[in-house]
Amino acid sequence: MRHQKSVPPFFSFGELFLNIRILLFGIGLLGISNLFAQGTITGRAVDAATGKPLPAVNIQVLGTVRGAATDGAGNFRITNLPPGAYALRASMIAYKPVAQDHVVVRPDRETEVLFELKETPIEFEPIVVLGGRTKQRLDLSPVSLSVVTSREIRARNATNLVDALESAPGIHFIGDQINIRGSTGYTFGAGNKVLLLLDGVPVYASDTGQFNWDMLPPLDIEQIEVLKGAGSTLWGASALGGVVNVITQDPTPQGRLMFSMSAGKYDKPHYREWEWTDHGRLHYTRKDVSYGRRIGNAGLRLSAGHHVSTGYTELGDFDKFNLTGKFDYYFPRSVKWTTYAAYSLIDRGFFIQWKSQNDPYEVDPSNLDNYATVNQLNLYTRLAVPFSSRFGLTVRASMVRSLMGNEFGEGSGFNPAIGQGGEIQADWIPSPLHTLTAGVQYQHDAGSTKFIGDRKGYFIGPYIQDEWKILHNLRVTAGFRYDRYQLVGGLKEDLWSPRLGVNWKPSERSSVRASVGSGFRAATIVERFLELSIMNFKILRNENLKAEQAWAYDIGGRFYFTENWNIDLSLFLNDYRELIEAHLDLIRGQIQFRNIPRARLKGVEATTRWASPVFFAGRNWKPALELTLTAMDHEDLKWNEPLPYRPKVIGNIKAQMESGPVHAEAVYRYAGRIDAVKVYPINDRVPMKFFDVRLSYSVWKLKVLCGVVNLLQYNYAPMESNLMPMRTFTFGLQGAL
Repeated sequence: MRHQKSVPPFFSFGELFLNIRILLFGIGLLGISNLFAQGTITGRAVDAATGKPLPAVNIQVLGTVRGAATDGAGNFRITNLPPGAYALRASMIAYKPVAQDHVVVRPDRETEVLFELKETPIEFEPIVVLGGRTKQRLDLSPVSLSVVTSREIRARNATNLVDALESAPGIHFIGDQINIRGSTGYTFGAGNKVLLLLDGVPVYASDTGQFNWDMLPPLDIEQIEVLKGAGSTLWGASALGGVVNVITQDPTPQGRLMFSMSAGKYDKPHYREWEWTDHGRLHYTRKDVSYGRRIGNAGLRLSAGHHVSTGYTELGDFDKFNLTGKFDYYFPRSVKWTTYAAYSLIDRGFFIQWKSQNDPYEVDPSNLDNYATVNQLNLYTRLAVPFSSRFGLTVRASMVRSLMGNEFGEGSGFNPAIGQGGEIQADWIPSPLHTLTAGVQYQHDAGSTKFIGDRKGYFIGPYIQDEWKILHNLRVTAGFRYDRYQLVGGLKEDLWSPRLGVNWKPSERSSVRASVGSGFRAATIVERFLELSIMNFKILRNENLKAEQAWAYDIGGRFYFTENWNIDLSLFLNDYRELIEAHLDLIRGQIQFRNIPRARLKGVEATTRWASPVFFAGRNWKPALELTLTAMDHEDLKWNEPLPYRPKVIGNIKAQMESGPVHAEAVYRYAGRIDAVKVYPINDRVPMKFFDVRLSYSVWKLKVLCGVVNLLQYNYAPMESNLMPMRTFTFGLQGAL
């Protein structure tokens, strides 16, 4: 149900922050004074083969909200546990998880535990938070999830988040817009149908809804989680087709300096007549440094990066700077305060389309002034208070400030777009059979340019979810969320997002999942109000755009045939209503965002991973193979035609070999021919076929990397008049001291 009249906001954002500050102070006092120590678990985590201590091992006390991470000496400590018997689980990237089922805690005494973890060539059920807003094993989630680890990101020598994600199962990029199982297509730089989170906090631009893929250096990333399908029940607006959560690294107990240097050299074009400049000068470089340390209860991590490129096309050059900082502090009784800030400054050209098919790397001379400066600040602060082993409260406030153009220049037409948010979340385990998560989220977005006017909007959304353990191996998850979206002085919408999920583990080596849930995304300020002439097109506003909604159905399973071979299968169907797509009138030269009444996307996804360490010719070898395939069928149900900018098949084959200090990797990336586009529908289109190879060698605390991206010099344009890079030679040096 939607109401079109305007109503005033429930309260001002300034009042919200005042209330949050008061609440933070009160909660802090409660957390420090009203908790009473009972029992303590202390322990150590070591490598099973060498006996060396393992830092940053995640320790969970199952059935509670408590946990810890090991320090630089492999030690951990968990306090304030009521007397009783607990199950603990230790997990770490590149190691197989270990569990201890009967750890007895006695009043005012310490119980010691030792975890011995074995190294593994493939990841075993990492800990994720996207499935239920609380930490859980991947194989216990009722929804389809994928994880990209920091180890994989370093092996790819990634320079930004796109590089880190592009070969993940079910993901395909059209330009800089992410598609999870074909959710987004290409919307000309406005309004992704995927929600991007930084440590669980939304970080989209408040006016365009776009992401800054360069907002933090790869050194900051601990892991990336990808939820496939609608996720609005817990994560709110924009989680129509999926959610990406980037988890940043915490400060380490012992000071740790990390650095990374990478460079790339573009090869000559496939055809000599395409050469437009001296290709000896076309290259990029990236330099990053990070240092983190914990002293007592306080921890601080700082990172800085510089990424510069000449580009491989005209207007493809850029100069990017990053600066990030993460601070946390542990108060008594495990009360934790965390603050994170990420600032990026980007000076870049905008390549919109090529000059002609015979000059694909050049632009029309009239567009050579298409340059802009973009800067963005992401900031959040969070307080987590575990009142007891079964109840915790988390409060956070956040801000995203983005600016295109020169803030002090005349005629730029842009003012900072500011998104401010707040959230309160409670986690409660009332009994061993139930885990309740409930909260309320508020978001206020504002943008102002001469192209859209002065616009403001907000939404507020309470949510609740219960995970019910019916049997020891059967879990049912039910959740519900209501959102009120209000465009100040305009449209008002009421949106409902229920979800039901089931997870069944018939054995330790298998799990079956099924879910049905709803997602929504309100139109961005730019989609509604942008009026602008660009190239040969005029963009028209559409103030009556409705929020797009989706019902997502997913059934799948994860199965281990052996300890080192697993497969993950999914069948999915997404039913969209009021899907927002760009409508092009080629005759009149007009672009306008419009709602598609009904659309449907369905398909199957399969991922298998195999690894089997062997001893041959006096050496230990660790071969590994990963295959992913996503096959989809999509349709505009009103006109019975394919949805634009969406391939029907995407897949990857990744083969790895490791022996001692040497690591080799080959990746083949495929995307089927796109059936429908908007601007030049009669032009020829081809599938994507990229083959990448990489090699690294580790010596002391350094790793030297080299590789070739697009080894076979394949020419591919994901959208009209925009070629992907030609063959690129890459080099890198990584280290940790």
